[in-house]
Amino acid sequence: MMPMGETFDRHSVSALSASSPSAWPLPTAQAQLDFLGNIQAVLEDGQFVATYKFALLTALADLAVEMGADDGAPCRLTLADIAGKFVAYYWQQAAPFAGAGDAGVLRQSTGAQAAVLNLLAGERSIGLGTVAQLRASPSRWQSVLTRIARIIREQPLHRLQVVAGEARIFLYPHDEHAEAITLLPGVAYQLRRFHPLVTGLARARWMSLIRDIRANRNMVGQAHDLERFLFGNERQPITHQLPMLTDQQRGLCLYCGARLRAGDTHVDHFIPWSLHRFDALPNLVAAHGQCNLAKRDMLAAERHLERWVARNAAAFREPPPGATDPASTTGDAALRIARWAYQRSDDNGAAVWLQGRQTERLSGRYRRMLEV
Repeated sequence: MMPMGETFDRHSVSALSASSPSAWPLPTAQAQLDFLGNIQAVLEDGQFVATYKFALLTALADLAVEMGADDGAPCRLTLADIAGKFVAYYWQQAAPFAGAGDAGVLRQSTGAQAAVLNLLAGERSIGLGTVAQLRASPSRWQSVLTRIARIIREQPLHRLQVVAGEARIFLYPHDEHAEAITLLPGVAYQLRRFHPLVTGLARARWMSLIRDIRANRNMVGQAHDLERFLFGNERQPITHQLPMLTDQQRGLCLYCGARLRAGDTHVDHFIPWSLHRFDALPNLVAAHGQCNLAKRDMLAAERHLERWVARNAAAFREPPPGATDPASTTGDAALRIARWAYQRSDDNGAAVWLQGRQTERLSGRYRRMLEV
């Protein structure tokens, strides 16, 4: 077996991917330090003329959580998978930003506007207000993914791993004609383990580049809401899902089990939005406002997890008719993300939310509940 850190080409990765899962040990402590060093070098290289590299690194980390395993195995990601993440990240950013001065779509390149922004701004201009509305037209959605996948292949995919003009192939080997990449052994595991660190660093550099682009200065100024606009607190509207969620939960709060009351029912992300940006229905629950506010950005205790898993097993066995992304409309992706989140919390010895101000430690029962 090839040692961790050795350069792989696409043929060796393909051959190794067919090997027994037992062939994939976890990266050593030194390999993990080297990995973080390479991430830091990529983000501090300074050779950034557009935000695509930051989006690509964030997408790899998010997809490793959603599609990777808990061992050191390689992980295959299609360019369509990555393109879907680009749509999610850039959709809000393709809307005008009303900051300190002028209003307009923020420039995401030191030259002409980034092509992905122009493409998505065009989709928004015909009246599409959300990614969900874009997905509702399968032909339009696939056309957007195809065009963005082409941009990814031609631009950031072969540039992300270049540091000081030299290639460091530590994430994936690159074939300019392929429709997919394969994360090298140990990479998906490390992206899962260091997900908050990697995505936090990437978003910080992303925001810094936008501030530095001359064309943005009149819009951005010293605006303190730029981060919220770019990354995340402008989520897809989800309150319209409340009647469906309430019905699936038989009118009961997922957390305390008491009957929901009109005017005091919230839609909550079961796996917190701050931990992983996952807006699909299986991750949404109906809850009392008091329960939702008490839970904040914490993982829910195992008793709540058990109810959530049971609800999803009953409500999301099959994707709805016409779904363009069946994996995110069934419970499968939600289970994988939850497994990652709870394992990470357990490894870190973090507390989970029980009720009110009460927290507790995980007992390990979550592993049986989240078997995928």
